[in-house]
Order: sequence, then structure tokens, then C-alpha cells
Amino acid sequence: MQSNHPIEIPEWHYEWKAKQRYKPGQTVWASPALAMLDGRPIAFLGGYDQTLHALDLVNTRILWRRMTNAEIVAPPAVGYIRGRLAVFLASNDRTLYALDAQTGTTLWTRELEPARPTLGEAEMTAPLLFEERLYVGGFVYDRSIARNEQRGWLYVLHPEDGTLRARVEVSRGYVSEPIGFRIHGTPHVAICARKGLLQCFTVETATPQLRWTYQMPHEVMGAPAVWDQDDKPVLVLGSKFGNLIALDAATGRERWKRMAGNWFDNSACIGVVEGEPVVFAGSHDYNVYALRAADGHLIWRRALGGEIYSAPAFFHLEGRPHLLIAALDNHLHLLDARTGRIVTSYYTGRPIWDKINKGENRWGSPAVVEAGSYSVLIHGAFNNTVYVLPLGRPATLQARARSFRGLWLSLGAVALLFFSALPLLYSPQNRNPSNNRDSHASSRPYSGIP
Repeated sequence: MQSNHPIEIPEWHYEWKAKQRYKPGQTVWASPALAMLDGRPIAFLGGYDQTLHALDLVNTRILWRRMTNAEIVAPPAVGYIRGRLAVFLASNDRTLYALDAQTGTTLWTRELEPARPTLGEAEMTAPLLFEERLYVGGFVYDRSIARNEQRGWLYVLHPEDGTLRARVEVSRGYVSEPIGFRIHGTPHVAICARKGLLQCFTVETATPQLRWTYQMPHEVMGAPAVWDQDDKPVLVLGSKFGNLIALDAATGRERWKRMAGNWFDNSACIGVVEGEPVVFAGSHDYNVYALRAADGHLIWRRALGGEIYSAPAFFHLEGRPHLLIAALDNHLHLLDARTGRIVTSYYTGRPIWDKINKGENRWGSPAVVEAGSYSVLIHGAFNNTVYVLPLGRPATLQARARSFRGLWLSLGAVALLFFSALPLLYSPQNRNPSNNRDSHASSRPYSGIP
């Protein structure tokens, strides 16, 4: 988000204590949604505490909190209802909420799946406000063998009152966030199932009409990134097979694909660097990749100190393109988007749980408020703290993070010292007890007693 009138945003560490046991797929904080309210940037984010928090970043205070009946694993969407700024939130209680952005009061709610005795856990996606409609994906587990209704849905609602206009089955399992784009003026929505089935719908009518499908080679955790070139949009999506694939949004045909050393756990992002669109993505092979969007040519690759779990955030700081990304070395890394050089890193603390299952969690990603020298990042870390940290000024959490190469160098140095000490420890002199006794006797200081 960019602020047209830069205003000083101070460093702030927001803590909200809530006790909940870890379970696979659990997140601590979802990604934040940002909006300007009365000239001030506000961050809206929820998490495992089942609560949506509205944070005033300038005055470093909580604006309001709104509790739901289940976890919030995805960011909300922000838009207007009759000229009133509203926050649209999908909670895992199978309900979509429209809240007043100023006060948090309820404008309307819509239960997307009616309650049944056999219903199990649900997982809802981030809402998409597109072409005067509200789209959201969701999956609800049904324990009934007779029903066998393990289905993922794309819901279409009217944003002013929450009227359900359509419901389309898109999967037999979990789904990712829907994304919107236009092809020659015609609105489209794409959504990907966790099993890897990517589907594209035309949404000119009330009910989405399927245009094409594409089967990814493995599970997909993130949503596609969209790049529009001369009104010919391209979708870029990664999978657990370790590949990043670019598809023609009009036909679903492959434009290019590139392999990484391990899986992609989140979405990619696309930014323009020196006039050329570039795809940025982080992999569990510890690397951030920068690829030319036109053909997938590798521009640079940068190894960090842990598996990369977040989607990158692309932004400009003092006119220069930068990248912000989070890794499982418990650091946020600020990179120069032109070269991949690590500008600085921020230590975000140890996770509140001893174990986090890699490949099962929905990871929260950082966001940036662009405000010149007062630009800040916002990130909900796994230590249960939300950090608002200055990017153009010193921050208390700045640290020199250990890179992948640095880890190997440290291990090599330890191994060298270890093997250098072995000859000394196992020399013949050290193995001979009599020699050791003589050595100790000769080195004992004279006490003056015979």
C-alpha cells in the first residue's frame, strides 16, 4: 500500500496473548490487509485467536477487535459499501463478515454452509472484491459417510448485503484464494484446489462459467500471481513438485516452467524492475528466485538461512525496487530486487510452538506501507507478535541473518577444528599413562616439601 501523503509511522511491537494448542495447518497470524482511514494507514489481521485486529499504525494503538467463532487463516478484503469503508472477513466458522472499518460494528453476516451435526472443521480463503461482487473459497469437512460431501466451493455474494448469488463446486478438498483479472475486457476469476487443479471461470453472468482447467503436477498451497502484458494476462503458480509454471490466462496453456530444489509453499509476486516484469518466488530449498516474466529466464537466485515460507512483498524504497520475504530461520529479509543482495534482516523471535509441520501450514506473509523514508513493514510472526518496523531507518530487530552459504562455512570451520584436534588427542604420548604421569610431575611447581 502506498501513502500519497507520507506520515511518520513509528516502530511498534503489538502483542496479544491467546492460548491455543498447535494442530497441523494452524497459523499464528494471517497476512495483513492495509487501508487508509482518515489519512492514517490501518492494518487488519487475524489469526489463531479467532479475532480480527484493526491496528492504527500511526498512533500505535488498537482501533478495535472483533472475535469470531473459529480461526482466521487468511487476510480480509477492504472495500466500500455505499461510500462506507468496510472490511470483509471469512472465518473458519463458515461465516463471511462485513464490518465497519472505523468501528468494527457488523454491517452484515452470511453463513456460507449451514450447520449440521456431522460437520467438521472448515477452512475459508481470503475474500476477493472484484467487479462489484464478492468471491470467497471454502472447504468444510463432513464426517458423515452417507453424505460424503467433501467439497470445496467458490461462493459469489453481493457485497452490499451478503446475498448469496451463486455457489460452484471447484474441488473435493481445500482451495486457495480466488484471484480476478480481465481478458480483452471480460472479467475472469481463477481458483486452485489444494490437489493442484487450477480452474478459470468467466464471471460476466451471475453464475461463473468454466473456461479452462490445468492440472499442476503436485499439491498447491498458494494462489496464482497475475501479470498483465498488453491485455494478455499470465498466471504464475508454484507447487510442491518444486516447479514454477506460467500459464496463458486466456487458454490455460503453458508459457514456461522452471524447477527449484524443493517445493513452493506460497504465492509468487510480480514487479517491474528497470522496465521489465520480474517474477519473485521463495522455495523450501532456502532460495529466492527472480525470473524474467516473459520467458522464465533466471535473473538471480539468493540463498537465505532457512526455508522460505512467505509470499514476497515487492515495493519501492526511496525510488529503488526492493523485496521483503520471511524464512524459517526466524528472520525477515530485505533484498535489493535488482541484484538479490541482502540489504538487512530482522529477527522475529522463536515460534510459540515447538513444532510446525512444514508443508501443512497456511503461512502469513509481510506487507509494506510505502511512505518514503517513513516506509514500514507489517508482519505477524510465529512468536505471536505483530511487528511494525521501519524500512528506511534503523529498527531494533535488525540483525545479520546467517545465509545458507554461511551455515555451511560455519559447519566447515567446526569440522576443520574437530579433525585438527584429533591427532593431538590420540597422539602416542597422550595414550601412554606413564608419559602422562611424568609430564604432570615435571610440570608441578616446587612446594619446598621433600
